[in-house]
Amino acid sequence: MEDAARASKHPSRNWAYWWRINVWKEMMESFRVNKGDSENIGFSTTCLISGVITFTEFKDWIYYIIDKSNDVPSYFYEILDTNKKSEYILGAGEIIGFYPDWDATTDELNALDGIGYKRFADFQSDASSKQSAATALIRNPHVENRFKATFPFIKI
Repeated sequence: MEDAARASKHPSRNWAYWWRINVWKEMMESFRVNKGDSENIGFSTTCLISGVITFTEFKDWIYYIIDKSNDVPSYFYEILDTNKKSEYILGAGEIIGFYPDWDATTDELNALDGIGYKRFADFQSDASSKQSAATALIRNPHVENRFKATFPFIKI
């Protein structure tokens, strides 16, 4: 009986262990950071521009992808060489070679602001109030799920 209990705690027999590996594998297989299919870098850049993540967190995300992936775009290293958020945002087209895009609805963008309000006491948005952003986040839980999957090292 004791061996059975110990075996169930072994990582290779634990569904949660494999689930995390499979989620990461799916994310990396569908990681979209290229011109014409820039959903992931677009989402991350939108988070940065809206103030939902800091520039340091954005760079941490790039380091995280570099650490977990065998094939990363060369422009990731150019982004890491930038010193300021504004330098990246204003020069994204030159640094990356294209403008990254996250095809979000207005309500999804407001939901993203909801994450900003949850994370930072001093968060401000011209697009939505705290209440409307919180309501949008309730209507769009997939935005928070995507945020957590994209930035697993950031606590909301």
